[in-house]
Formats: sequence, structure tokens, C-alpha cells
Amino acid sequence: MRREAGLTLVELLVTMVVAAVLLGIGVPAFGSLVLDTRLTTTTNRLVAALHATRSEAVRLNARATLCKSGDGVHCVEDGGWDQGWIVFLDTAGDALRSDGDPLLAAGDPAVDGITISGNAPVQRYVSYVGLGATRRVSGALQMGTITVCAGDAGRQIVISRTGRIRVQQGGCA
Repeated sequence: MRREAGLTLVELLVTMVVAAVLLGIGVPAFGSLVLDTRLTTTTNRLVAALHATRSEAVRLNARATLCKSGDGVHCVEDGGWDQGWIVFLDTAGDALRSDGDPLLAAGDPAVDGITISGNAPVQRYVSYVGLGATRRVSGALQMGTITVCAGDAGRQIVISRTGRIRVQQGGCA
């Protein structure tokens, strides 16, 4: 007698059930991984923009400003940092980019599901002077926290009074 090669219906159903259980466990974890990666990437992009702003201010011994921008050319007062940002040499010292101010860099809007907001001192802009410290338009110290959120997960970019930047977990509820 010759034996037929193949799977029985029971073997096939058991294999499908095991695959469904593994997919049911793995897909939500993968979604969480993707969201966490987006959060980290967005935070790193904003930190890099802050470092570039500080570096240019020191290099040129002039005021350089990072502000939120929806069009990648001009600063905006409304909305969050998630709409994008620009880095420019702030010749007027008013934290608003005019046509004569050199545009140094632009950041793209954040991906869906990511929100970025700053507390009052850094809600609209972060401005560095030639010594590498942050200063408001009025000349006062500028320190604050920019919070990047993806659902309940978050990162806080803390800007000290000397202009140094550090990132910490949390800030979203």
C-alpha cells in the first residue's frame, strides 16, 4: 500500500489557530513599537534642530532662533510645534523671520498621532544668543519644556537657563 503525503484537516486547522493566536499577540505589540519609534524619531529631530540653532548662534556670534512654522518659511504663533519649524538668523531679534533673515534649516511636520507643545516660555520660539544661552526677545532668560506625545507615551525636551538640552521620559497623560 502506498501512503498519501499531505495534511489532514485537523492538522491544518490546528496550524491556522496557532498562527491566529501569534498574530493576535504580535500585531498590537508591533503597533506600539511603530508608535514608539515615531516618538523617538520626532524627539531626535527636534533636539537636533535645537542643537543646530545653538551651534549657529555660537558660530556666528549672533541671535539664532527656532520657531514653529507651518509653511517652512515664516514663524506662526498659533498651533503646536508638530506643524513643523524653522531655524533662522534673527537679525532683528524679534523671534519673527523677516525676508532678510537667512533661513538655516526647516523641519517637516510631525507624522499623524504625534503632538508637540511647549510651555509658556518656549510655546512660540527658542532663541539662542552668541554665548550659547537662551534668551527671550525681552532679554530675559528663556528656559522651558517642549513635550512630544504619542498617545500616553511622551518625551520632554528640557531647556535649561544656560541653553543646554536634555530629554526625559513622560509628560503625557
